[in-house]
Amino acid sequence: MEAVVPGLELTAEIGEPVWLEKDVTENDDAPASAAAGEWVNALCFHMRYQGVWLGTFEHASSGSERQQVQSVALELMSQVQDVVAEATTEPWPLVLVNNRRDMAMADATIEGDDLHMWYGERGAPALQLPSVHLA
Repeated sequence: MEAVVPGLELTAEIGEPVWLEKDVTENDDAPASAAAGEWVNALCFHMRYQGVWLGTFEHASSGSERQQVQSVALELMSQVQDVVAEATTEPWPLVLVNNRRDMAMADATIEGDDLHMWYGERGAPALQLPSVHLA
């Protein structure tokens, strides 16, 4: 991410375990008072942009490790997008939709052992980020 956003500094950290409560619907067999869920480690990023400390964001999700990595990557991309768009007061990354300036939306997928990230349409991204090898 730092390679495509000049002035961005990120430091990753594995956070404390957090309890993610499962949504219990009326069709579930569990009593309403029983809290179903799981413990997961939150993934954190400390963020600085153009020398200004922006703080830390923490993201916790359930699923396999791969699903958690994909989820935190999408959240990170969204956070960075907000920071850059606010700092520049421009849509970032820029995409034209019906002749209107707009922000390309973040997306990511894991194929094999590689995390692929981009903004916009996968076949014609407004911005392609370097792939990350996960193994």
